[in-house]
Amino acid sequence: MQYEIKVPEDIWPRRRDWDGEVVSVYVREGSYVDFDDLVAEVEIEKVVLKILSQVKGRVLKVLVNQGDKVGPGSILALVEVS
Repeated sequence: MQYEIKVPEDIWPRRRDWDGEVVSVYVREGSYVDFDDLVAEVEIEKVVLKILSQVKGRVLKVLVNQGDKVGPGSILALVEVS
C-alpha cells in the first residue's frame, strides 16, 4: 500500500494562502523510514515545521526539493508501507 507524506494542515498557520519553503529534505528514493523519522523541514514566516513520517516503509518517490514552495496538504513523498 502506498502512503502520501504530506504537509499537515493542522499545524499550518491560520492563513491558508501562505506558502512555505522546503529548507531540508532528509529522505531519498529507495531509503527506508520509520514512525516519527524526520522527512523534511518547511519554513513559513520564520518558523520551521518538522514533517515526520506517520508510517514505516520504503520511500518510492520524493516529490520536493530544497527551495520548493509548498502549502498545507502538499505531498512531499510517497512511501510503500511495510
